[in-house]
Amino acid sequence: MSSLHVLVIALGAILPVQKQQVGSIQQKSSAPCTVNTAAMLGGTVTINCPGVDPPAMRVFNDELKKQGHDIKDLADKLKSAEEWRSKYEELTERLAAAGLDNELARKADEFLKEGRLDEAKKALDQLIKDDETQIDRVAQDYFNRGHLNELKFDSLKALDDYTRAYLYRPDNVDYGLAYSYLLLNQNQFNQAEEVLKSVLEHLRALAKANPSAYQVYIAMTLNNLANLFSDTQRMKESEDAYKEALETYRTLAKANPSAYQPYVAATLYNLAILFSDTQRMKEAEDACKEALETYRTLAKSNASAYQPYVAITLSNLAVLFRATQRMKEAEDACKKALETYRTLAKSNPSAYQPYVAMTLNNLANLFSDTQRMKAAEDAYKEALETYRTLAKANPSAYQPYVAMSLNNVAILFSNTQRLKEAEDAYKEALKIRRALAKANPSAYQPDVAMTLYNLAVLFRATQRLKEAEDAYKEALEIRRALAKANPSAYQPDLAMTLNNLANLFSITQRMKEAEDAYKEALEIRRALAKANPSAYQPYLATTLNNLAVLFVATQRMKEAEDAYKEALEIYRALAKANPSYQPKVERTLNALSLLAGKSAE
Repeated sequence: MSSLHVLVIALGAILPVQKQQVGSIQQKSSAPCTVNTAAMLGGTVTINCPGVDPPAMRVFNDELKKQGHDIKDLADKLKSAEEWRSKYEELTERLAAAGLDNELARKADEFLKEGRLDEAKKALDQLIKDDETQIDRVAQDYFNRGHLNELKFDSLKALDDYTRAYLYRPDNVDYGLAYSYLLLNQNQFNQAEEVLKSVLEHLRALAKANPSAYQVYIAMTLNNLANLFSDTQRMKESEDAYKEALETYRTLAKANPSAYQPYVAATLYNLAILFSDTQRMKEAEDACKEALETYRTLAKSNASAYQPYVAITLSNLAVLFRATQRMKEAEDACKKALETYRTLAKSNPSAYQPYVAMTLNNLANLFSDTQRMKAAEDAYKEALETYRTLAKANPSAYQPYVAMSLNNVAILFSNTQRLKEAEDAYKEALKIRRALAKANPSAYQPDVAMTLYNLAVLFRATQRLKEAEDAYKEALEIRRALAKANPSAYQPDLAMTLNNLANLFSITQRMKEAEDAYKEALEIRRALAKANPSAYQPYLATTLNNLAVLFVATQRMKEAEDAYKEALEIYRALAKANPSYQPKVERTLNALSLLAGKSAE
């Protein structure tokens, strides 16, 4: 595949409900955490969580200020604040109970409420030493210190504490949930799965005696397992877990709609993403539409909390419409989302201007798809201007989006044959992404590779084959390293880069190098198609077709025939479900016919 990447920030970008996880069994405070517009200083977002003592809340907001905020994680930070508050409330409750007969626990509780987290940790350190001979007490002490380390945003130390608590008491559901939550965040999938399955087994046993108390936590644990299965490409298991979670939330919502309808919408959203990833667009659309209807209902009674969810669901519905070539519906949904974000931005510009820019970017993609290049360019440029302004005040948060917008406008310039402008935009994006990757390689090396790949495509289109090869090879080197660390996420990009580099080797008559690259891409795509046929069978057929062409060029007619026939079988199966593949069937049949003619000569 040699097409350029168009980066659409929609599905998974500011998704407030994707990968929803639970860390421990707890009851949330009634009022949600909110963005505190009155307390904004110099455009800095602060968050207020009812129930958290003000000195402790300042600790969270100080950390928020250090991290910056951006469009992909403002909703995530609200979610993080809710989780932080839950841990804070649970820890204060535990320490207050322990403090009835323990002076160190009482002091830790006081320090925590005063926002003096380091002193609270020292008190807990001493408590662990004092309680080492009492297994239940020391397990609880480690668990409490894990909560405290999470409040200090020290996930690795928290993980170590939760590990110890769980090892002391593996039958404690609270410990297992907190432990598995951090394991998932650290991408330690094998260990997380083992713990989650154990937790689920304990919860099911508890629910037999008291279903009303534990069903919600069974659903949350199923949701976390479903996320894990999806991340490890086990789509059927993921779907089953999501569906069981959804059924449970629907039952709970019948009795208590205000408490559980948001979870219904969240799970529908996650299912929609799974259906989209497995090319089941009608089911994805149905799930997304039901989530949208649910959020609209919730927004009627609490507009400030749920209007942003309405807007992002509209944005993602637009992406689904676009994927199924329903451009008018996609445009209407995108414009409604944009209108909502513009309204929100009037009262809270620092929080919602980034969302306006994101939606402009997606609308520009739609305009580009429908050949309205002037409208697309205007929308891309407004988005780029907004991001440049935001980046002046907060470079670390918004430079990535400046680079993204440059990448997208470069694609438009390339498509309209303004190749010099395209190259300039790509190069500026690459410069920004290289700088970001120096500070945070794991987060930004994928973007460096993508921009190099796009530049390589442009260089090839302008017959600068040496520059194209250099860019492809650097992208390939990065993607090999990424795929080694995280195969399920980066093997598809690795195969694509190998395929395109092989194309370049082929046109420069380096047939052995081309064949080696095609065969490596083929091996990767076979494995991907085995795990997720609907998503990767088309790419497998493409590589088989490319290899067949190479075999013809090197007079290996039998190998060419075998490759064409395998590609044909795949295209025929795809065309049964999706007639748009029929032209590929016909082209492959035609290639086989020509091959038979050559063999007969």
